[in-house]
Amino acid sequence: MVKMCRWKVIPVALCLLAGTGTHAQVTPAEPPLAAPGPVEHRGVVDDTWIVAPKRLGDATLAAVKNYADEGDIAAGVSLRYRIDNAEWIVADVFIYPAGEGDNATMLKRAMEDFRESVAFAERQQIYRNVWWGEESPYTATLPDGNKVEGRFLPIVFDAQQDMLTSRAYLFYRKLYFVKIRLSTAVEAVDSLAEDADPFIGNLLGGLDIVSTGTCGKKMDIMVSTPGQPPPSGLKDGVSPDGYRLLLKPGRAGTVDHAAEVARTATLAAKRQQASGCTSLEYDPPQEDDAHAVLHLSFGPDDWGTSPRKQP
Repeated sequence: MVKMCRWKVIPVALCLLAGTGTHAQVTPAEPPLAAPGPVEHRGVVDDTWIVAPKRLGDATLAAVKNYADEGDIAAGVSLRYRIDNAEWIVADVFIYPAGEGDNATMLKRAMEDFRESVAFAERQQIYRNVWWGEESPYTATLPDGNKVEGRFLPIVFDAQQDMLTSRAYLFYRKLYFVKIRLSTAVEAVDSLAEDADPFIGNLLGGLDIVSTGTCGKKMDIMVSTPGQPPPSGLKDGVSPDGYRLLLKPGRAGTVDHAAEVARTATLAAKRQQASGCTSLEYDPPQEDDAHAVLHLSFGPDDWGTSPRKQP
């Protein structure tokens, strides 16, 4: 028999006690590990922390901008990197809220948004004589060998009396769009192709995006009976997304039970953060010599009470 509790309905401590038959008045021992606990949330996403390396392979972070400081939180943040021995290349990175959807659908929307932003700049005569290249799939290879599927689109345009060429790379990562634009004068276009692949792979591999909120999900905590095989996907007690937990039966208040709860909750928090959104406690990193940390704080109506799915 498996007992199931909903995280938002029953506090985790009571849920675990109910699963083991232990009386609530038993005083639990201090856990040997600090397990992340449940948190009250305002919406799907309450806060997002974007952690960007200041040194990235052959590139150095030169400038950051948080558009929320100007009242435009939907625009997210931007990063500008300078590539070693290629000072003629401007490498701009834009990270902004997307919502929830499958990768193909979200990339289609990201490309539509990008085309419209360029068209707007053209209507404002910021860009002139825009020439669009051919849109195509793009696969980024991260330093660990993992692959990330995105889209690629080159453009050429006049800007402030200079003819520039730009290569745009679009990705959907952890509820956010990541747009990378490498731009230079037309005569240096060959250098864009040479520097693009390593820069993009290092950036996507080094950049971290962690949001906190309900994440549009509920946590399921299950307690199994002795000898019962674990459900599919819970062999180590935690689902791949970190939102289903399976605890071994044990007496609440004992050291062994506290250690099991701490281990399982810590693993759940780690997997939730890896997917980009956690409903458990999260201790964001502080900015240091190696990383810039940008913070976006959302109101309850910015993301709503359930994930925004694109048509």
